[in-house]
Amino acid sequence: MNGFEPVRWRWSHFRHHGYTFFDDPLDFEIAIRKPADVFYFFSLFIPFYDFINFKKTTQYETILHALGVKTEVMKQVIPEKEHQKCINSSRLHVGIWLFVILVSIVFQSWLPILYFVLPNYYGITLKRLFGLTQHTGLKDNIKDHRYSTRTMHLNPIFSFLYWQMEYHIEHHMFPTVPSHNLPRLHELIKDQMPPAKKGLWGAYSEIIPTIFKQAKDPSYELKVAVPQ
Repeated sequence: MNGFEPVRWRWSHFRHHGYTFFDDPLDFEIAIRKPADVFYFFSLFIPFYDFINFKKTTQYETILHALGVKTEVMKQVIPEKEHQKCINSSRLHVGIWLFVILVSIVFQSWLPILYFVLPNYYGITLKRLFGLTQHTGLKDNIKDHRYSTRTMHLNPIFSFLYWQMEYHIEHHMFPTVPSHNLPRLHELIKDQMPPAKKGLWGAYSEIIPTIFKQAKDPSYELKVAVPQ
């Protein structure tokens, strides 16, 4: 439903965990960098606006890979021996998208497109509402995940929808721990972590002011209370 092509995502996510919010080597999974683009930040929450931002989406990247174009993420992140695998996987994904669109045309129904192609565009608000809490506004180019990543507490419904990924520092430090065990892990190590934000409100009450400040002053850094 996210439209992620798995070969690219596997290797870019491997880089993301090893070099979270780094510029060199580049972390390709960070949406908002300094200087922050305030308009782009808020556009990320608007359903279907990714059609306007299409060249910044992974779907556009998948189309390029399907055409055999070796993008920067492919050159920098994916091992050369995996390039053809990524291209083949991208072609499969694009083929499925085209097949679904064809089925919708043949049966004169929007339902196949609504279920299999468009969820990533009309469901983007909830996805980004959670996802942009992970690293936005935090310190870049540092190996200590406690400075570059954010943990928050969510209500049970949001936690279920987000797959317990609100314990995101814990996830970055121990990526092999399954998501259902992240709350237990949090309890074990919380005395070594910054205080968890209280819900989405707690996270965005520091993210939004920081975005405005980083738009004017790229050197501005959000202070994080990390136990020493």
